[in-house]
Amino acid sequence: MQRFRFSILLLVVFISGLIQGALIPLLSTLIERDGNPAWLNGLNATMLYLGVIVSAPLLERFVRKYGFRPTIVLGIILTALATFFLPLWPSLLMWALMRFVIGFGDSALHYGSQVWVTSASDKRSLGRAMAYYGMAFSLGFAVGPLIAPLVDLHFWLPFLVLIVFCLASLFLIFKVDNEYPEAEKVKTDSKGRIRLVLIGGGYTLLPAFTYGFLEASLNANLPIFTVRNDIGLTQTSTLITTFIVASIVVQLPLGRLADHFGKKRILQIVLTLGTLVFAIANLAVDHYVWLLVLFALAGAGLGSTYSLGLAHMTEVLPRSLLPTGNMLYSISFSVGSISGPMIGAFWIALPKEVYFLMYTLILGILAVSLFTAKAKPIDI
Repeated sequence: MQRFRFSILLLVVFISGLIQGALIPLLSTLIERDGNPAWLNGLNATMLYLGVIVSAPLLERFVRKYGFRPTIVLGIILTALATFFLPLWPSLLMWALMRFVIGFGDSALHYGSQVWVTSASDKRSLGRAMAYYGMAFSLGFAVGPLIAPLVDLHFWLPFLVLIVFCLASLFLIFKVDNEYPEAEKVKTDSKGRIRLVLIGGGYTLLPAFTYGFLEASLNANLPIFTVRNDIGLTQTSTLITTFIVASIVVQLPLGRLADHFGKKRILQIVLTLGTLVFAIANLAVDHYVWLLVLFALAGAGLGSTYSLGLAHMTEVLPRSLLPTGNMLYSISFSVGSISGPMIGAFWIALPKEVYFLMYTLILGILAVSLFTAKAKPIDI
């Protein structure tokens, strides 16, 4: 795809990752400081991903009718407005509502960019293109948690920083011309398209679920887990940032390997590695330095799960089904993201030595699924 347009989309994706990376641990920490129970904190965090789920079917129709750029613009405006209202009305009910709006807006921003990139990329270099895409999102997600401690300087400060980034992305996206998804050769309704995607490559949605579970639970539950085990907010932010930075370092090499050896094979390898790393983490829960090392290894192995899974889905589906495939991929990601904080909130009540067993089980199940599943050809 055109290099200038691709660069702009990467910047927009960076901002999408930054917003998520900042707001999830920031709001979770503030709610925990107010003495609210962990389950209520987890429930509040799920509103972001509920917004993503609700938006996904609507955005598929929106992007087919109006194109990629208006979809991204809609997302930026909704996200900026909701972020402004968060510090204006600091209450659990209002934050839940604004998180829903942010989820809707961030989904539009992310979805429009994601479908645009997958639709315009050459399948022979798709792994590399999605690696850059994943790197942009991961870099934003890595910077995001570092914004959270700004709340200790001034309550409004982190929110204002995020609003500025939203306005910057709005300016950037108007630098590129609008485009539309490829039209279907044979017209089908929404249910028919969903059925085709699920039959032809439903298993390709599993990496999105797993990455969503991992990302959301680490950001929403890990701060609570570490606070209860005498690890400070800065150290917690460093753990999360280490995970993301490690994933950034290996995104492009893994993308090139995926283009050469196959996306599915590389996914199988990294998920197996991640399962082993989190199994070991259960033994190192009281040793911060070892946790830091293990988070680096986990990030290197698992940080590309979303982009590799998306690249694999894109090579399995015809281009006319990519908006539907991306919609289902976003929903799968959001279901994982909702499950993560909710399951994690109850898992925290268990002995701390088994906290990371949650990730071991999820990753192990996905790894086994990918070793056994096969794609079916879709004729449309």
